[in-house]
Amino acid sequence: MKRLLTVTLVLLLVMSASAFATGTRVLTMGDNNTILEDDANIWLFPGRMFNYPNLAIGEFSGNDFNEFGIHWKFSEDNPWVLGTYFSTLPFVEPEDYFGNDLVIWDFPGSGGTLPSNRRVDLFYGRQLNSTNLGIHVGYINSSRSYDTADKTEEKFSRYLFGFGLTSGSGDWDLAGELVLGSWTDKDSVGTDSTEADGHLDFSIMARYFYQYNPNITFVPHVMLATGKHGAKYARDTSEVKSTRTLLDFGAGMNCTPASHVLAVLDVGFQYEKKKNEFTDDNATTEISQTDVVLPYWKIGFEADVFRWMDIRMGATSDWLSRKVENGTKLSMAANQTYLGFGFNWGRLYVDTWADPELFLDGFNFISGRSNDMNWQISALYEMF
Repeated sequence: MKRLLTVTLVLLLVMSASAFATGTRVLTMGDNNTILEDDANIWLFPGRMFNYPNLAIGEFSGNDFNEFGIHWKFSEDNPWVLGTYFSTLPFVEPEDYFGNDLVIWDFPGSGGTLPSNRRVDLFYGRQLNSTNLGIHVGYINSSRSYDTADKTEEKFSRYLFGFGLTSGSGDWDLAGELVLGSWTDKDSVGTDSTEADGHLDFSIMARYFYQYNPNITFVPHVMLATGKHGAKYARDTSEVKSTRTLLDFGAGMNCTPASHVLAVLDVGFQYEKKKNEFTDDNATTEISQTDVVLPYWKIGFEADVFRWMDIRMGATSDWLSRKVENGTKLSMAANQTYLGFGFNWGRLYVDTWADPELFLDGFNFISGRSNDMNWQISALYEMF
């Protein structure tokens, strides 16, 4: 596998038996996909796609095989990589930024939901001189209608376009993402019950790996996101406009304090404002919420136990201040901890997010209790 990385990144990665890992690895190391170099980066920085050819990756959680993807490499003289991903994750519907449905589907017998609509995620990566180019396209679509006099119709489509650039040495990444959505919601006589009034999300993000010394690399990063979701309701001539602005800035650190040990730290600031405007009978009501996380902390640790097994632990802490339009104020710390293991047998890597109760209670034939061994598993096979 060709890996166009700086010497620093190589040193950081070879310390771990499962350096080529998955989304479960970066999660159990403190949800640190932004500052760790890993094949899971392609979902944030598509420019990394060229670094990871000839892989087969499966994601498992909730007793389901949630997602499977293959990275295909084509051409030896001028190589390029195609990634194809399919998932069984739940259907997606239009929502405002507070998580409320913008459309209440009323197709008879539908149960108020759309059919499964996750179609495909495609990635493309290649080299352009000294820079790696990556493209991510995601497609979601499903619909219902009658082939009769009943003109009821319901449909939702969403298109994701991601673009990324990564330096050939691997020391910086730049990415942008645009998401566009639209829907159809017609009653039995073919009249629009609701119409989309904007369904757009846009984000840009960047990071840089700065080698401070042979054991420490700093990773400053920044992200800006904005969007608008809205709907017009024909039955009562009302409408809702939902907007969102997000700014995230942080500085991470990858550290190898000892042989076969990798520790990571990320500290940052996040600002998010969400607002809904409801218009009905020429009267407008506004609901807004402002979240300031100052700071957030993410720490993670990875070390080999045996040549074929790594242990991983991580934690996150968001120091949140929230202000709601009605005057409510909230100050809290939202903390999460993770325990994981990475297993490596030749070209097969298996990463787990382990349930601590398995270690506290023991296996059920000992404790008599029923618990999961793992909450999430990722499997990766190198096809070369």
